[in-house]
Amino acid sequence: MKILRTIYFAFKSLYLILLGRKIDHIDYQEEYDEVAPTYHIWLNKMQKYTDEILKLDLFKKEEKFTFLDFACGTGYITEQLLSSLTNPNISVFSIDISEKMINKAQERITDSRCNFLIQDGLDFLKKEESNKYDAIFCGYALPYFDHKKVIYHFNRILKENGTIHLILNCKGTLQGVHKIVMETMKEFPSYIEKLMDIVIKLPKNEKNFESWFRKYNFESIFLKTVNEVVFFSTPEGLYNWLKDTGAIAGTGKMFRDSKEIDNAVIEKIKKILYKDNKFAINHKFIQGIFRKS
Repeated sequence: MKILRTIYFAFKSLYLILLGRKIDHIDYQEEYDEVAPTYHIWLNKMQKYTDEILKLDLFKKEEKFTFLDFACGTGYITEQLLSSLTNPNISVFSIDISEKMINKAQERITDSRCNFLIQDGLDFLKKEESNKYDAIFCGYALPYFDHKKVIYHFNRILKENGTIHLILNCKGTLQGVHKIVMETMKEFPSYIEKLMDIVIKLPKNEKNFESWFRKYNFESIFLKTVNEVVFFSTPEGLYNWLKDTGAIAGTGKMFRDSKEIDNAVIEKIKKILYKDNKFAINHKFIQGIFRKS
């Protein structure tokens, strides 16, 4: 039976590849719409690392600054910029594809210096004028895009000596989750509806990440890798955290909705993510700031 399921899985995967059935930006939009009410759970744990890439001392002068918060989510970066910088000459353009994430941001942020827009990030970049922004901020979103296209447009719309501030997951994050997903796919091949390729879009390490920007003559002024481990007392708690924070956004569209899938994942969490009498998951990510030379 196991051999038959493995064969079925192989043919099903090939079939989906030939049809081009993979998780796309609309799927991510719908997934983040769902987690918008609980995204604060992620921020409560991880916002301290986002704070490290803001480097607000670069913008203390009373000059006119135009910022882009790319894939802004619920607006944490936007809010920090506006609350920390009293300069009235600041303009922040905050873009995200998720309407519900933008709505959450607008509930808190009413500053007239901010402009929110609901749109696909790459479509937005293509239409923006060149040399417009003094700084671009992007929290955890870059791997959802073709990074080559995004960085090309970042370079185009950024002013000379402007900076790009990023934080994003890298290889080695969510250790064990890929194995859990693959085993679940092999166990329930008939439930698979789409494939997901975000794992191959993650940078391998700081050197690899830096090379993405060196192509456009950016110089790195800050690079750091962090590995944060989060512990839970139950496998259900870990699984719910992954879903509620958007850490595994996209996987909800891979399978036909089924309690069987949830139960299978939880059973695999028990076996694969059990550590030191608790259930553990890691987030490995790179923080980077680059200047346009």
